[in-house]
Amino acid sequence: MQEGKNILLSLMQLNIGGAETHVVELAKELKRKGFNVIVTSNGGVYVKELEESGIKHYSVPLQNKNPINMFKAMRLLKKIIIEEKIDIVHSHARIPSFILGKLHKRMKFPFVTTAHWVFNTGYGLKYITDWGEKVVAVSEDIKTYLMDNYKVPAGDIRVTINGIDTEKFSPNTDASEIMQELEISPNESVITYVSRLDESRSLVAKQLIEAVPRLDAQIPDLKIILVGSGDDFENVKEMAENVNAQLGRRVIVLTGARTDINKLIAPCELFVGVSRAALEAMAAEKPVIIAGNEGYLGLFDRTKLQVGIDTNFCCRGCEESSAALLERDILRFFAMSVEERNELGEYGRNLIKREYSVSRMADDSIKVYDWVIEKHDEILISGYYGFKNSGDDALLMSIIQDLQKHKESPNIVVLSANPKETNRIYRVKAINRLNPFAIWRHMKKADMLISGGGTLIQDTTSTKSLWYYLAVISLAKKHKLKVMLYSNGIGPLNKEKNKVRTRKTINNVDLITLRDDKSLEILKQIGVTKPKTIVTADPALNLDSVDKERGLEILKKAGVPVDKSLLGISVRKWRDVGADFEDAVARACDYAVEKYGLYPVFLPMQASKDLAISQSIMRKMKYKSSIMDSNQAVTDMLAVVKCMNMCIGMRLHMLIYSAINAVPLVGLVYDPKISSFMEYTHQNLHVNVDGITADKISSMIDKCIVEYDEIRDDLIDNYKLLKEKAIENGRLAIELYEKGSVELE
Repeated sequence: MQEGKNILLSLMQLNIGGAETHVVELAKELKRKGFNVIVTSNGGVYVKELEESGIKHYSVPLQNKNPINMFKAMRLLKKIIIEEKIDIVHSHARIPSFILGKLHKRMKFPFVTTAHWVFNTGYGLKYITDWGEKVVAVSEDIKTYLMDNYKVPAGDIRVTINGIDTEKFSPNTDASEIMQELEISPNESVITYVSRLDESRSLVAKQLIEAVPRLDAQIPDLKIILVGSGDDFENVKEMAENVNAQLGRRVIVLTGARTDINKLIAPCELFVGVSRAALEAMAAEKPVIIAGNEGYLGLFDRTKLQVGIDTNFCCRGCEESSAALLERDILRFFAMSVEERNELGEYGRNLIKREYSVSRMADDSIKVYDWVIEKHDEILISGYYGFKNSGDDALLMSIIQDLQKHKESPNIVVLSANPKETNRIYRVKAINRLNPFAIWRHMKKADMLISGGGTLIQDTTSTKSLWYYLAVISLAKKHKLKVMLYSNGIGPLNKEKNKVRTRKTINNVDLITLRDDKSLEILKQIGVTKPKTIVTADPALNLDSVDKERGLEILKKAGVPVDKSLLGISVRKWRDVGADFEDAVARACDYAVEKYGLYPVFLPMQASKDLAISQSIMRKMKYKSSIMDSNQAVTDMLAVVKCMNMCIGMRLHMLIYSAINAVPLVGLVYDPKISSFMEYTHQNLHVNVDGITADKISSMIDKCIVEYDEIRDDLIDNYKLLKEKAIENGRLAIELYEKGSVELE
């Protein structure tokens, strides 16, 4: 983003608090980077610091939901945006975001919000929250919260940090002025606590006061400094005065709201608090106990780092804080040697300097400003999505991940049979695949259509299905979208009229990637020659192998004896298979049990087509077997397949899961795509379902056992090569999206 842009930062007020300090530091750093920054709030102690830094502040009543104040705030904000010629609006709290969201819809300015905390979504409050066009989240758990509670797509969120000024917060800060003001003698053991003293934030302050009499009995010359103000200040003050009276001296000092936090931290040996205040203390090289209303992390060291990062040092999800925990860790700290204390302080400061700079925080916001200014055109994805089919779910997951690897925050919209579920699982926007108005509306905003993956261009399933996908492609071309067939399987195409329609439609697309050579042959046979075309590999082959322990856990819950060798079986309902097919598979499974001690586990990939036939085969078997829940997530099914010793697969993506995990496999061919996959993975153990017998399957099982190690090693080698080819799909898609064409070698 160009320097000199006018950026409006808006929040409720500018009193003591983590979000408020974040905005102040962000404003100053953006100004240092050459932007013109204006701040609006109801005012507070930090206004002076902003104005001394040359940043204009407007007083706007944004501090509560009073309708009169909100109406007045809307008028003032509109006037400020117009008069200051604002280029970017960046809101940092619920009320300003709600008001600015309303203005955004009318005025169309680029609109960004930051989520500093999780909000109460009850009593309709969820519906007065606006998250803007793009969102900054200050931790991974807040990002997850936004996706779960507000359905914000993952690609619209950037996780940032609470940037700290390491020159302002430094071990070299002079403490003498504060020590004189607060009557702190050099021999006193000082603990500093900083937080808003609202009822929703003051729990740890009260717990610390509660622990003081016991701490004072064991720590010589103890002094506690409590910094902050809020609606619970008087209660905290009363508790502190009672303890001071009990001890007969002023052990606890309340300073009220202050902006010179760096100086108030300087005299302490130990800091207690959460979030930004804790990071500021670390920057000052002070050991820190992380504790707040949300939970308790304890005395911070390198073993607590990941939890700290994941929760933005707010302890969400950690054990509850208590006076006993504080007492335990404070006493542990004061029992440490000087060297151990110094090591904690040095670790904290080095962490802040390395990972939590103000410059990085500002750069994160600037990146989001770029996103919202550029308004990336949508990438529509059309395929067999939202039908609870594990194979197609794997394709969608792969395509989304592929695009995200090659472009940060791609604006993805999926045409789905179940948009809500697709949004929930894949964290992307989704629309109903049969809603022509929604499709038309999004094509007007899109730049590209991806058709695939999977075998969409075929008429074996139905002509209606083929015509649907061709119609979506034709509509995209009418809207002048770039169109890519993304690692498609092609065919069979049996009807002449379908071949003609396919040729006319597909010859107009911009790029075709195919998952096998047979698909390329079919395209040539029907006369598709104009688009740039390359054979890559199925997108799902770009999925990574997963944790086997997760698979064992899932199998145990399903009652599968994981101490046995396991045979995974994936079958589906198909018009050419009947009772003879079921009998053949049942007898072959019994054979695997009798001869090799393999325990059969049926793995339905799509309940509507796999469950009934799997259960029917199980009933025809002599030996016990198990069946898995057909609604497994892609990663869970991958983990389950990793636990199999061998697989018999009729479903293509069961065979792909086996190849990813190097599990030797036998293919049951009901469609040319199965034999094609087996051939391009160099696997010759496959049998056609037409005229299938138990002996044919059993013979394949025998060969698989005899050649087991060779097959597994071959799968490992071939998977590496196919994964490299699969990666090309995403790279080519983004190249087409950004440049309008691609260069093929």
